[in-house]
Amino acid sequence: MRSLLTSLLLVSPLLSQDFHLKNGDRVVFFGDSITDQRLYTTFTETFVLTRFPDRKIAFTHSGWGGDRVTGGAGGGIAQRLDRDVFSYQPTVVTIMLGMNDGRSRAFDQQIFDIYSNGYRNIIKQLKANLPNARITAIQPSPYDDVTQEPRFPGGYNAVLLRYSEFLSTLAQSEKLTLADLNRPVTAMLAKAKATDAALAPKIIPDRVHPGAAGHLIMAGGLLTGWNAPSVVSTVSIDVPTRRFVKTENTAADILAFAGGVTWTQKDRALPMPIDTADPVMALAVKSSDFIERFNQQILKVSGLAPGPHTLRIDGSEVVTRSAAEWAAGVNLATLQTPMSAQATQVHSLTLRHTGLHQARWRTYQVPLANDGLTNLSKSLEVMDAVEAEIIAQQRQLAQPVPHRFELLAGPSAFKAIFNNQDLTGWHISQVNHHGQTAAWRVEDNAITGTQDRPGHGGIILTDKPYKNFEITLEINPTYGCDGGLFLRANEKGEAYQVLLDYLDGGAIGGIYGERLKDVKTFVPNWSEWYRRNDWNHLRARIEGDIPHIQVWLNGIQITNFIDTANHGQPAGMIAVQVHGGNRWIPGGKQRFRNIMIRELL
Repeated sequence: MRSLLTSLLLVSPLLSQDFHLKNGDRVVFFGDSITDQRLYTTFTETFVLTRFPDRKIAFTHSGWGGDRVTGGAGGGIAQRLDRDVFSYQPTVVTIMLGMNDGRSRAFDQQIFDIYSNGYRNIIKQLKANLPNARITAIQPSPYDDVTQEPRFPGGYNAVLLRYSEFLSTLAQSEKLTLADLNRPVTAMLAKAKATDAALAPKIIPDRVHPGAAGHLIMAGGLLTGWNAPSVVSTVSIDVPTRRFVKTENTAADILAFAGGVTWTQKDRALPMPIDTADPVMALAVKSSDFIERFNQQILKVSGLAPGPHTLRIDGSEVVTRSAAEWAAGVNLATLQTPMSAQATQVHSLTLRHTGLHQARWRTYQVPLANDGLTNLSKSLEVMDAVEAEIIAQQRQLAQPVPHRFELLAGPSAFKAIFNNQDLTGWHISQVNHHGQTAAWRVEDNAITGTQDRPGHGGIILTDKPYKNFEITLEINPTYGCDGGLFLRANEKGEAYQVLLDYLDGGAIGGIYGERLKDVKTFVPNWSEWYRRNDWNHLRARIEGDIPHIQVWLNGIQITNFIDTANHGQPAGMIAVQVHGGNRWIPGGKQRFRNIMIRELL
């Protein structure tokens, strides 16, 4: 048997050789306003990029609101195809049309004939101009006759399903790939309605254009048509024999078994980022098979001693599960991990480059095409160059990196420092320069603070001091209110402050020296990750005699600050702040809940 410190390197073969998109492909998404929303298309792009980061595949999003098989506001079908499809020389083209073609009425044979003949014409033109392109015919996404009553007998979605059957027959005769974006969504809507009849209609708010939740399930329909894989990675470890039983789509290296199981792991893919903090998204995902079908990042560990075991990745706690649950397998893709955070940032760049292309196309290229502007082509080239830079960043960020995994016996090391009922363990500073506001309350299981009179703020501190620690909490400040999370604070509130300045020109998650001399303020990029008018998860970590402070907002690391010296106390209390003065709005509040701390060695 190998020694405990001997590296055991296991690399699986590449997954899903039969996936529809190949290295070097150029994809154009063509369609109407539902494609123009750039949601199912961007979800699809991010999935492909994170699941196959070694493949260089280009994506262009060419949806135009109101389009039919004959064209629309963006021009007739010949112009639309020439300008918005053929010019990109795609190797793969998807077509989603039909919602407008059916004219939102009961089935009409004459209207259907226009659609069917027009669709055949599109296929003919694509094959003539792009003879080697692979064409995916998308069966139209649904009109919501599920969560709301149909407008006429049978409902409009039944009409779209008849159009879908035509596409099924056409795909067979023309040798097209077929993707169903209707039936998986309607099945999901039915389950969602049974679970929450009030929330389910928000999945497709106007019955035509889905929100992000509906589009994710639609992306699943397209990915099914493309034979997308379910597995991100699989790792199975048997503790008694001290070996990997299985690895799939990953490389793993055992380091040690002392005190737990420790290994490094570098997957070949990233999980699909899904914002289940959004209740509508959570309902849609729960009511579908998207996770099972497309987002399996399984970690199995058998032979553990009975009881809880806690997983840490790169030193940060991820989840605590029982030995039986680890033996059955835990899907890391559903958890907040460094890998999911990386994938979320990739998706952000997907949205950036598609947004830039949309502006280039719809604000400059098309409206100004006939104005005789000599510099238009140069301007378009500049925007293309900027988009190319963003895509390069996107692809680089999609490359998986190794992570250190630790599965340790015992429960989570995080301990609650707020009991959700009262302010036991906390006290109001009587010497803080912002004031001694007495308006600290526990409301809806949250510490809530406000100015008790105009301009009069203050801080509330833990009774216990801490030195090196990681703190997690949820925040939901009123817009227009300044506040902070103080680390290593003294009674006066002199501390390293994590900014919670939710106001014009403010910042969330930055670092400020509250009455500390020579601390250089750091303001991160935070607004992209912040959920307005909702609860946000904040995690802060401070360690070292010379403080190293890291901050994560909703799982994304936004701050990595190292001071030049220790300008504060070696240890101190934790505090939350209501700012004094006019950096506040009348009636505004700072809110904090689920406050947990893990002391570090």
